[in-house]
Amino acid sequence: MKLFQVINLAREYLVLGIIGLIFIGIIYFIFFRKFLKNHMQTNIKKVIVFCILFCYIVIVIGATIFTRSGVYEHANLHLFSSYIEAWNNYSKSYWRNIILNILMFVPFGFLLPLFSYRFKKFYWTLSLGFLFTFGIEVTQYITKRGIFEVDDIMNNWIGALIGYSLVMFLLTSISKEKTKFKPLKLIIYLLPTLATIFAGYKINDIYNSQRFGNLSSNYNYVYDMSKVSLNSKVELKDDEDKEKKVYTLNRLSVEDALNFAQDFFKKLGTSVDKSNIDTYDNQILYSSSDGRYKIMVYLNGGAYSFTDFNCSDNVINQNMDRESVIAALKKYNVKPCDIAEFEQEKEDGKKLSSYRFYVDLNEKNNKLTDGYLTISQSNKILNIYNYIYTYKSYGKYKIISQEEAYDKIKAGQFNSYELYNIKSILIRSIKLCYQLDSKGYYQPVYRFECTIDREGRPIFIPALEEVK
Repeated sequence: MKLFQVINLAREYLVLGIIGLIFIGIIYFIFFRKFLKNHMQTNIKKVIVFCILFCYIVIVIGATIFTRSGVYEHANLHLFSSYIEAWNNYSKSYWRNIILNILMFVPFGFLLPLFSYRFKKFYWTLSLGFLFTFGIEVTQYITKRGIFEVDDIMNNWIGALIGYSLVMFLLTSISKEKTKFKPLKLIIYLLPTLATIFAGYKINDIYNSQRFGNLSSNYNYVYDMSKVSLNSKVELKDDEDKEKKVYTLNRLSVEDALNFAQDFFKKLGTSVDKSNIDTYDNQILYSSSDGRYKIMVYLNGGAYSFTDFNCSDNVINQNMDRESVIAALKKYNVKPCDIAEFEQEKEDGKKLSSYRFYVDLNEKNNKLTDGYLTISQSNKILNIYNYIYTYKSYGKYKIISQEEAYDKIKAGQFNSYELYNIKSILIRSIKLCYQLDSKGYYQPVYRFECTIDREGRPIFIPALEEVK
């Protein structure tokens, strides 16, 4: 979730919180005037803090429960799995979710000690913080409006701890207490915030110091294989070549991506609408000034996906050969690789208005070409996906054997992609392929073609030995 989405949610549920406060206020003051009229001045500070706290709680409950549909059915009880997933992907969006989960509960820990003297005792605030986040997770699980995750509980609790420590630091700083322990208290209150900042800095430092990036297909937690039937039809081979090449990919700058989009649209007789540019972690979405086209440019390697929302009828149909598809691509100034294979895509044996050019690990002059280009049409919407990359050789590195990769599956060290209660895994084939890591390197990985509970799915195991 992006920051602007969080702000929009806060605005939406703030209105609901204010309406609730007005209702509570009406009841309170009617009751107050009748029975507690003489105590009005003593509670005004609490009333202000209560109003803020109430609106905050409404916003949190709305954002965590009522913005989601009831499609979730599982629980993730693997501690730190969200951190490992963020590490494997190493993108802003994954770390942003963790940071937002922490920040979301900072106001909770901050406001409670201001509301009541009792909550200046850390165990009261942190206990209530735990119960609040636990209640949210349980509600999400029961209503299927979210996954019960222990990491969410931990991150929310850390947020409450940081909020508590910050408000106690401020209250202690402005207090008239003059004891020799005051400086020590201030240091202790700052520790949770400083420790969290240091942990984030250290994670980033370790990542930047390693040679290659991380693979999103790596496992986020160890899967329990005690009840899984694992079988293989494959004879594992010990490849004589124990070293494989790693390749690198050129990365576009933001300016390069804009120039590419401008040039692409210019050839179509339009231009980039600079007021309508959406930037994501590793890609930028551009719209044309006439509103007809969109192009997503990927910074790693300059691949792109393009959409024409008002295409002529039958530019792409079910009865085309290679040359006619190339002619259709030429209208959009797109040219497939000469070495690319060509095929028509099918679904359940039926031909589709979709065609594919693909290159499978073609190496020449220390450059590797790999990927695919597709063009398809549905009514007046035409899509082109050009994911053919050209990589440069970076060097040779040792890889693990097929047997070592298989042992990782046996040990549950594979990405199950949110598959739960796996009963059987049958390995049908294994081959060495490549995947792009988070730093733009093309790393060798083992691809196990499997049948998992009667459904065909691949399992990827990183092939590189640890590189120092």
